[in-house]
Amino acid sequence: MQTGPDVLHTTDWTRTLHAYGSGADAPGHLALLLTGDAHERGCALDHIHSALLHQGTVYPATVPAALFVAGILDRPELDDPGPGAADTGAAGAAPGPLRRVLLDFLAGAAEGALRQTPSGPVPELPAGAELDRVYAALASDDEDEAVGVWETPAVDALMLRVGPDMRAAAPALYAAVEPHLTAPDAGTRMCAVEAAAALARLGGTEPDLSGAADMAETRDEGAVIVLALGACGGDTTEFLTHADPAIRACAALAPGQRANPAATAELVAALADPDAADTWFTRRPAHFTGHVRFALVRELAERSTAEDAARLLPVLRALAPLTSPPTAAADAGPLLDLVFRGADAGPEAGPAGPAEPPAAGPAAPRDPAELTAVQRDYLRVLADQDGFWGGRFAGFLVVLARLGLPRERHELRALLGA
Repeated sequence: MQTGPDVLHTTDWTRTLHAYGSGADAPGHLALLLTGDAHERGCALDHIHSALLHQGTVYPATVPAALFVAGILDRPELDDPGPGAADTGAAGAAPGPLRRVLLDFLAGAAEGALRQTPSGPVPELPAGAELDRVYAALASDDEDEAVGVWETPAVDALMLRVGPDMRAAAPALYAAVEPHLTAPDAGTRMCAVEAAAALARLGGTEPDLSGAADMAETRDEGAVIVLALGACGGDTTEFLTHADPAIRACAALAPGQRANPAATAELVAALADPDAADTWFTRRPAHFTGHVRFALVRELAERSTAEDAARLLPVLRALAPLTSPPTAAADAGPLLDLVFRGADAGPEAGPAGPAEPPAAGPAAPRDPAELTAVQRDYLRVLADQDGFWGGRFAGFLVVLARLGLPRERHELRALLGA
């Protein structure tokens, strides 16, 4: 499959689309990655992350864009610093050469395609005349026409083909990433590991991370490799007894460890000191999209049942001092769902698992007479900790509403006192 600059010329970009409409403008932006100055490259990356990979969604124009990026990964122009390279203290960022930013894009595109792979047959595309009308509407200066076309079955069919098209491109993309698994600098190796793992999952293959593992020198590198191994279905059991608690926790996060009590115990142990967990990494692995503790508590709750609520109360107590209104939903939401929704479902419901998100609508107010002792203990943690209150952040208010709990601190205290 063709990669690199030739893709810019052989692709009919007018018959692609991205988040903002016609993909006809994409090649002009992409070319600036090689020919532009620092500002122009920054604009090109903005286009990639806003139009071609919009909030994790991939589009028909994303596929040729990824093939172009894959084919330029070895170009010396990408040795130049990317945007944010001076901000080496930003946890989770990938400062350094532009190559790292583009590896992150390939990883994100693969992850997006994994989420967008249709479960059933891919519908046939409409007849040529209908597609012509769609592409013309996407490029139209008439805003109503350009927006309205997104609601048509034709665009739905085009979007449903993106996952399979990305899957078909995965072997070529992986082949372009693979040499960078043994790059001389650790940051590039880490980005390559994350991209290779995502592309291997998309293509249904097993990544060869042995070269990166042989060169790993830091906790950050080891964590990325263990997380990638677990995400690709590998057995991370041997790392559950590693000397480094961060590596043990990353091993425990593997989907294959969800039924392993030893792995669950490692998550609990890590959350005994969530402040320490948040500072484990200099360059936070992409698996952790926020504070490390968020991923740990979310996974722990998904593996647990309402019967585990009393045992997990110390986890909420450890998290509470770190909580602020913006983080309250991520800190407490998974455990509150477990304690209240899990109890409502009954013990036969089993572990929550990575199931559907809970319904967002408000539930009926809780009857204080029906609260269990454990539920009251959890609510006291909320009532006693200032960090859960004082802000009008919708996320935590939604959590409380869908569980039938008061959204004001004084009302919660009244519920406990009833």
